[in-house]
Amino acid sequence: MGHPQIAAFARLADGSTQATRSIAGQNTLFSRTIHGMDYDPVRDEIVVPGWYNFSILTFSADADGDAAPVRQIMGPRTQLVNSQRVAVDPVNGEIFVPQPRRVLVFDRDADGDVAPIRILEGPDTGLRGEGRVAVDPVHGFLVVSGGGGIRIFDRTASGNTPPLRFIEGGGGVRAIDPESGMMFATGSMDIEPDPELPPEVRSLMGRYSLSDYVGVWSVFDDGPVPPRWTIGGPNVLLKDVRGIAVDVSNQNVIASDKTHNAIFTFHVPEAFQ
Repeated sequence: MGHPQIAAFARLADGSTQATRSIAGQNTLFSRTIHGMDYDPVRDEIVVPGWYNFSILTFSADADGDAAPVRQIMGPRTQLVNSQRVAVDPVNGEIFVPQPRRVLVFDRDADGDVAPIRILEGPDTGLRGEGRVAVDPVHGFLVVSGGGGIRIFDRTASGNTPPLRFIEGGGGVRAIDPESGMMFATGSMDIEPDPELPPEVRSLMGRYSLSDYVGVWSVFDDGPVPPRWTIGGPNVLLKDVRGIAVDVSNQNVIASDKTHNAIFTFHVPEAFQ
C-alpha cells in the first residue's frame, strides 16, 4: 500500500535511483495524498497543503523520517477547505493558498487557528474553480491560473480586484523565475490517440491529455498569446505533468509526470533569459 511522503533525491540523480531521505509517518500529519508543495529558500522550509485535514503544514527542509511540522495553520478561522496547492513569497513572508473562486493569504509565521491577512475574491477577479497560484516578488505580481487562462494581479490585491492582465488559454502555472519574470506552466497538445493503442489506453487519452508539455510565458504577456517556448513537446515525451520546479542557477526545468511515474530534468537556458 502506498503512503503519502515527500522524497528527496540528489540533484543529479538519474535512472532508477533511491531517495536520499523521505518525510513520512503519523507525526507529519500527512493525509492520504499530497497534490502540491512549495519551498521557502529564505527559511529553508517546505510548505505543504493538507487536503483532508484542511491545513497548511511547514517543515524544516532537512526533515527526515516521521518528523512533525514546525508550524501548522489549521482550524475554522483559517477558512481552509480541501487545500491542494500553495505558493510561498519568501521575500515578503506570505503564504498564498488557492480555494474555489478565491485566494487566501497568510503570514508566513502564522501558526494554529489563525485568520487570513487578506482574501482575493469576487466577480471582478474572474477566479473560477480552485486554480493554481505562483508569486513573483521581484516584479510584485500574484499569478492565478485556471478558468480559461492565466490572471496576473498585483501581489497585494485583495477583495474584488480585477486582474492587471489575462493570458487567454494559458496553462496551469506551477513556477516562476522572478528574475526574468518567466512563468512555467503545463499545457496539453490536441492529438488523436493512435488507433493501434490498446482500447484501455485510448480510453485514458479521452479523459486525460497524456500529451503534456511545459509552456513558458512572461508575467508581462497579455491576451491570446502562445507560449514563448515549449518544453517536452511536440515529441510527446511528457504525458501527464503534475509538478514543475525551476533550478534557476543551473537553468533547468524539472517536471514530474504521473503517467511515466518519473521526474524529468530539462536544460533550457533560453527560457531563463
